[in-house]
Amino acid sequence: MFKALFNIIIGLLATVIQVVVWPVNALITAVMPDVADKILEVGTTLGNIFDSMGWAIGLIPPPVLAVLVFVVTCEIAKHTVFMSTHTLVKVWTVLQKIKFW
Repeated sequence: MFKALFNIIIGLLATVIQVVVWPVNALITAVMPDVADKILEVGTTLGNIFDSMGWAIGLIPPPVLAVLVFVVTCEIAKHTVFMSTHTLVKVWTVLQKIKFW
């Protein structure tokens, strides 16, 4: 009897917490960019920039150019992931300090 009552109370408490935290969760989900889309966007932008500078880029062999674009795209993606995870860790730390669960 006590176990069933305890499970009901914990279930209700979890539901209330989910309802209270839902706006914060929606805000964090909306603010955090999709990393795959951002990497693709940066790669496309860099490709467009290099395509429009044909007279200068024409001096660089195409394999070297492809490697340069790949390296720059990877560096930007790496820094994006580092910043996102750093921000996520800070948000998690703040949520842990609140201790409402």
